[in-house]
Amino acid sequence: MKLLTEPEAAQILQCSTSKIKRLRFAGKLAYVPGRPVLIDEKDLAAYIDEKKREREQRDSERRAARAPMDAKKWAQIAVLLTPDRRKPKAL
Repeated sequence: MKLLTEPEAAQILQCSTSKIKRLRFAGKLAYVPGRPVLIDEKDLAAYIDEKKREREQRDSERRAARAPMDAKKWAQIAVLLTPDRRKPKAL
């Protein structure tokens, strides 16, 4: 178990120490309180892995949204979205 200081963690994430503080205060990054505040290397790796999974999921959703649609599916969606313009039937 290797413990990192805030500046060391910031250097690994290539961000500022204030961002590390914001992550800690938001509960997104676990830490050991004290002076100096210490962050376990495993917790930092878990945070990085979580962000990678979020990005992969977001990218796959974007790819799925851009996928070409076949004509039948497009027609089904178009019919669902267009209002029914026929006159209502008399009862």
